[in-house]
Amino acid sequence: MGYYFNHSEEIEESDNQNSDMAIDKVELTRKITDELNEEIGVPTIFINPNKRKKISLTSSKFGGMPYWDSSLPYPTDKNGNKLKLLAQFNLYEISEVCKGDVGLLPKEGILQFFLLSGSNYSYGSDFENYTNDDHFRVIYHPTINPNITVEDVQNLHIPIASVSTNDYEPISGEIALDFSVRKTASPHYGNFKDEFIEKAALYGWKIENLPDYDICNCLENEIGYELDDYGCHEENCLLGYPVYTQLGDPRFDDTQYAQYDTQLFQMVSYNEEGTKFMAIWGDMGIAHFFINHKKLMEKDFSDIMYYWDCT
Repeated sequence: MGYYFNHSEEIEESDNQNSDMAIDKVELTRKITDELNEEIGVPTIFINPNKRKKISLTSSKFGGMPYWDSSLPYPTDKNGNKLKLLAQFNLYEISEVCKGDVGLLPKEGILQFFLLSGSNYSYGSDFENYTNDDHFRVIYHPTINPNITVEDVQNLHIPIASVSTNDYEPISGEIALDFSVRKTASPHYGNFKDEFIEKAALYGWKIENLPDYDICNCLENEIGYELDDYGCHEENCLLGYPVYTQLGDPRFDDTQYAQYDTQLFQMVSYNEEGTKFMAIWGDMGIAHFFINHKKLMEKDFSDIMYYWDCT
């Protein structure tokens, strides 16, 4: 049976039990989530690998050869080992596709993510200090020099993630990217819980407001699982809210990470048959890069938290 769409429909107290029985809670959960995405969601740029799209030096890509101006020092670890390109985003290209709706991101330039990997399963992350960027780096180029060629970058002898079976490499190969933007909220963050309970009441569904920040824990198991599955986006994206495969958000457990209040980039595992690109974070895990909101507004990418987990 259907549920109540008309907010103005009055539901008598004596009919609450019967009304609750008539509600399709799974479908209503999706509807309320869709409404909250539009009302309290933040612009999230979703990233879709495209194996048929051509790749240039300055285009958006996972893996491959980075754009780099030789007048700038190339990112290395403390021992001088050069980092490999994980992801590159041409922000003007993204702004054009998303019609300028890129949230907090700059609208031009190139944003790059680098890792030093190949020696262990840390994939460039320091598990004792997620902000130690010796083995990772985020670089922003405000402008692009159109005179830089592929040959110029090749002459820098930059290591590139090639197709291999090295389990210590989180990615291999390269692939072009497509983008789309839409607003997203998350059941696990912000005032989603209170807004969800308030909306549910308007549709005749009364939810007990338990002393738990997470709305999923206030619902019957089946409905809570549905909300968690439908409301969380296990996809490649810029901005938006993080999704974890196992341990949850480390920023909740350690105050030293609380200042990294904005997700900059989320990268999921990818292994599509017929492509020459693969991304595997441990056992099909997810990687996250976080930044402080104020520093992102200032286009300061020098202080980043990098964390990944897997199942």
